[in-house]
Amino acid sequence: MDWGKWIEHYQALGIKSDRICRDGIFDDSEWGKVEKKILFVMKEVNKWEDGNLKDLFIDGPKYQMWHTVSRWAAGILYNFPKYEKIDTLDIMKEVIRKIASINLKKISGGPASNMSAINAYAYTDRELLLEQIDEIQPNIIVACGTFDSVIWLLGLEINPDNPYEKPIFDKKRNILVVPWRHPARVNNKNTYNELKEMIAKIA
Repeated sequence: MDWGKWIEHYQALGIKSDRICRDGIFDDSEWGKVEKKILFVMKEVNKWEDGNLKDLFIDGPKYQMWHTVSRWAAGILYNFPKYEKIDTLDIMKEVIRKIASINLKKISGGPASNMSAINAYAYTDRELLLEQIDEIQPNIIVACGTFDSVIWLLGLEINPDNPYEKPIFDKKRNILVVPWRHPARVNNKNTYNELKEMIAKIA
């Protein structure tokens, strides 16, 4: 990703560019090896200005939230084996290097997310966000508490009466988009099995 474009974009808006936290593919070499290329679309980072998300995962996932993401990714990558088989630090260290994650709001936030601000940033930054997604080239997107924004960002064809009913296929980009929850404060085994049931709705 050309972060110079983001810097210019925010400078034009009068926003200090050193507030950006970079994100994307965590390990390019591992990303190139996997068939299922999973992109997790998140909200924002918590108080990490001028950071880089991939620096968190050099030695495996940090913080409970990223342990949860690793378990979900392991389920998708390995066709959802029993929870106990993927609930190990070795599996989490392995899997975290095989995924990508971006935030809709690149500017660091606080402990509580302001969805109005996140959605406003996503709209303002939509061209660069789409460019970033196109460069990453995922074939699966897991929208973690961000599906409402992802619907209009990707122009998804959804059932307006029940948009969270099942995964949606983005025909333009050949991406399966999974409406899902944020990984903070979840019951890991239950949500792992619920994600398995959600993915099973593809057939």
